[in-house]
Amino acid sequence: MARRVALLLLGGWVSVAGMLVHRHVLVAGGVTWPWGLALALTATWLLVHEASKVQRIGGAWFALGWTGALMLERLLGGTSYLVTTDWLGWSFMLGGIGLAGFDVIRGSRVNA
Repeated sequence: MARRVALLLLGGWVSVAGMLVHRHVLVAGGVTWPWGLALALTATWLLVHEASKVQRIGGAWFALGWTGALMLERLLGGTSYLVTTDWLGWSFMLGGIGLAGFDVIRGSRVNA
């Protein structure tokens, strides 16, 4: 039970950290490189993958915490300052949920 709670809290923490960093970009040669988005999605995928190794459904608990923190931020109402509805915000939201969901489904097939 303690591992599940820890994975849930870790997922929420990674989600909030990703919300804070995903908007960082580097403009080089007239091209915008979203390094913060790449870092946030890579960290999400790596940690959900490793969470599956910690516990049988650990990836699902991590993904639940990640998605819960994201949804809580969206449901609080008002103007969001962390995740806006532009291409970076949508890429973060859908990319993170998609990567986490894909790894959880893939992991459940491997462990079945």
